[in-house]
Amino acid sequence: MLTPGAYARPGVRHPLALDLGTSTVRLWSPTRGAVVTAPTVIAPGPSGRHLVGHAALDAVASSAGKPTWPVRDGVVDNFFACVYLLRVLSAATGRPSDDESPVLVGVPATATVRQKNTLIAVVRRATGGRVAVVEEPLAAALACGPDSDDVLAVDIGDGRTEVARITDGTVVAVERADVTNTVDQIPAIAACVRRLSAGPHLVRRLLLTGGGATHPDLAARLAAMTGRTVTMPAEPHLATLAGLRLLLTR
Repeated sequence: MLTPGAYARPGVRHPLALDLGTSTVRLWSPTRGAVVTAPTVIAPGPSGRHLVGHAALDAVASSAGKPTWPVRDGVVDNFFACVYLLRVLSAATGRPSDDESPVLVGVPATATVRQKNTLIAVVRRATGGRVAVVEEPLAAALACGPDSDDVLAVDIGDGRTEVARITDGTVVAVERADVTNTVDQIPAIAACVRRLSAGPHLVRRLLLTGGGATHPDLAARLAAMTGRTVTMPAEPHLATLAGLRLLLTR
């Protein structure tokens, strides 16, 4: 069972929390204090050197260069492009390149073992740190307080939507929403909710997190279709990173 401070280590100066999404990457380190946020993209700049994040998009807009989006469906798609992106952004947090402080990274709860291992390898090569992964819905639920102990977390990302049943600080069941209807994915999410909440102990509360959680009418329609109480943090797009940060600090 994960609790706040589970990955905190005395004397560690440069721990790093990392949320690597399909469209956006977010990093936090106590060295800088603020969250570093950037589009998950690299592209060649005018000098031939690759740029990352907003600078990469600016270069594409001005020169019609070809961007590389190294994360697809919430998991690593281009190993070396991901390494380059994270190396540059990690340096922007003030973390030294040779630092071995722990790095805690979110991973989709429905990712395969191979996909998780690839993510660990990417982050280790980019940061030099000791890497551990935490399921993204679990990290997001931890950020929402102690009353998130028996809940269905609906994590809506740009590349993947997951519904996870969380009990006693552990993901006990999870499904990836099969969103064949990209215009309206709410029925698919509601179907996952009904399956995962079936049984003698009915979970009454849904927790919405992720960048897609603020979609108009999402909360109201899910409540109507599932009969559950729906809650959402003030900044759902930051919930995963906030949970990872809680795990890294006391």
